[in-house]
Amino acid sequence: MARVRLKGLNQVSKRLADGRRVTYWYAWKGGPRLPGAPGSPAFMAAYNDAVGQRRAPSTDDLAALVALYRSSPEFQGLGASTRAEWNRWLDRIADRDGDELAIGGLPYPALDDRRVRADILAWRDQWADRPRSADYAIQVLGRVLAWGLDRGLLALNAAAGIGQLYTSNRADQVWTANEIARVTAAAKSPEVGYIIRLACLTGLRRDDLAGLMWSHVGQLAIVKPTGKSRGRKVATIPLLDETLALLDEIRAQQVKRHAELCAVAARKNRPAPPAPLTVLTNTRGRPWTVNGLEHQIIDAKAAASPPVSKHLHDARGTFATYLRQGGLTAPEIADVLGWEEKRVERLLATYVDRDSIVMDLAQRLRRNKSGTQTPN
Repeated sequence: MARVRLKGLNQVSKRLADGRRVTYWYAWKGGPRLPGAPGSPAFMAAYNDAVGQRRAPSTDDLAALVALYRSSPEFQGLGASTRAEWNRWLDRIADRDGDELAIGGLPYPALDDRRVRADILAWRDQWADRPRSADYAIQVLGRVLAWGLDRGLLALNAAAGIGQLYTSNRADQVWTANEIARVTAAAKSPEVGYIIRLACLTGLRRDDLAGLMWSHVGQLAIVKPTGKSRGRKVATIPLLDETLALLDEIRAQQVKRHAELCAVAARKNRPAPPAPLTVLTNTRGRPWTVNGLEHQIIDAKAAASPPVSKHLHDARGTFATYLRQGGLTAPEIADVLGWEEKRVERLLATYVDRDSIVMDLAQRLRRNKSGTQTPN
């Protein structure tokens, strides 16, 4: 009699406490356990039933909810880069049978049971060695469940309130003048060195730095629709004297670089390149891509002597310290950066106000000491 190979069948062997070795059979990895021995009527009936249910996709489980969320205006309204990153995690969330930790097959009644948090935490803990990834997984899952709650498909968001694994206090992580100078010196070109300098003097995020146009630069401030909000919000960045000086330096370098590129084009009988419209450009006079901008800074940090460990987004905190030194209050700085006021206060208390207090105390002590000195 011909033997039939059952597709996806999973075999697991275990040693019992008495030393005996037993074999368990599952319809597939992570699938239901099958009774009896392979080929027996009970075994075949259970296998066929499991496969039949698997082929008929559920319309009321987490995977189906993910499919609904993906087609929603809330998801489609996210930025392209955010959608691309979220899609990776949505695939993992929707997985019904990848392994025993897969949660895509959880039905709506189970998702409405608070005890499902144990399953969610076990699923998250697959990435416990990468805590930021684990937290991101919960962030995306929580958004899907919140969407289902808003649409009346679920009674609760079982991922709400789950604490983060990743802890990092970057309140005192700001670029020092020495670090900025080292990275600028290690940059492959002046155009690369401008990136971190402009980031520290404007507090703009990576995407907004790459897309900053000269038309956004006014006499008193930079006014730019933010990439994070897909243009729905506008960032208004006051221009410091140092920022104005840097922008003049960038303009002069762009004029010089453009003249060089035009000369090369003339020698090769090619059309002259257009004058750059963005503030930051590469050595070919073209705007940086977001990834290209980031990688150039990573390379320059590694090439610095000694290497610099600060992140590009720490430049926002550096800009906050400049604004404080320029006389702005914590609420005003919070308004410029779009941060919570408490976050600004923590940063200033850690880095700026602490130094100001120490300097003030030192000056008072020096004055008091000189004022009380009398001859014996």
